[in-house]
Amino acid sequence: MLEDIKKIQGINHNDFDDMINIWINAAKLDLKSIGIVDTLIDTPDDLIKTAIITYTLSQLDVDNANLYSNSYSLQKDVLRHIGEYNGNLEPFTPDVESA
Repeated sequence: MLEDIKKIQGINHNDFDDMINIWINAAKLDLKSIGIVDTLIDTPDDLIKTAIITYTLSQLDVDNANLYSNSYSLQKDVLRHIGEYNGNLEPFTPDVESA
């Protein structure tokens, strides 16, 4: 995710890598604190990755910090209510035959 964040921000050096990694880890800890399943955070799918990247951008991109912070809050709230992510239900499997 470090390289993805650097690419999004147009960062082509390693000066901020340590700080960006701290924010990535902080996002993971924040998601764990609201009950998101540890294994989903440790091996994230696209929804978890997006939340982690958005949190990190809220810290890194000063000009758009509020936008990213609000977006992260919404993403976190959605994740907290999905059974697959909070450990209350089995993963959703669409019924292809009835579609």
